[in-house]
Amino acid sequence: MTATLYVVPGSHPCAAVERALRVKGLAYERVDLLPIAHKVQQRRRFGATTVPGIEFDNGEKLLGSTAIIRRLDELAPEPPLLPGDRAMRAEVVQASGWGEEVLQPIARRLVWAALKRDSSAMMSYTEGARLPVPRRLAALSAGAVAAAEVRIHGASDPDIRADLVNLPHHLARIDAWIDASVLGGHAVNAADLQIGAGVRLLLTLGDLEPMLSGRPAGDLARRHFPEYAGHVPKGTLPAGWFTEASVIVGARLVPDVTL
Repeated sequence: MTATLYVVPGSHPCAAVERALRVKGLAYERVDLLPIAHKVQQRRRFGATTVPGIEFDNGEKLLGSTAIIRRLDELAPEPPLLPGDRAMRAEVVQASGWGEEVLQPIARRLVWAALKRDSSAMMSYTEGARLPVPRRLAALSAGAVAAAEVRIHGASDPDIRADLVNLPHHLARIDAWIDASVLGGHAVNAADLQIGAGVRLLLTLGDLEPMLSGRPAGDLARRHFPEYAGHVPKGTLPAGWFTEASVIVGARLVPDVTL
């Protein structure tokens, strides 16, 4: 079985699916798309605008990291990405769903907000990609693309400041899952990929790296995604936002994240 995987370079759900294909040892061809322009191409090919998308050699098509990873587990059961034990499987499914529904949009907003402030960093996320247009042409549109993505994903300044306030709580939840062996076990699972990819994308932001490095969540991300293209220099996001977030987090009762 072979597959064609359609991705936007730097996309964390795309990275999760690509890693799943490699874990399964499945042959695939990767097709790199440009952000914003990919929406037209994906709608024409899959009927919706998101990535990742995959097409198998039998003509079957799927969109979205969760759906694709589950289908890969059906097509190639070994090694399993969803545990056979019913209780553990339920926990992994819950954590993976949280990774897609909660962490994924946060990481996306933070990265696009940073790239809007430093669009010159955008091309770093395309290292190793085979772009459909010359790199110089893609670089010329970086500022407009970042501004459009900020609008599409609701990455306004107030939204980003709220994300920074809530991020420590989300990271504590990930660390708790690792402590409970839902994440970070000997065998990689779907939640490791879904959450690990999101944290790994956040690690490309110089402003967030100190918050993530040296903690279990950051180690998990680097374990499963040792190489990840892209970097936005420290100091791109306003320092005052991090000070504000620290004060708010320190002053409030952080919700319990015991699992």
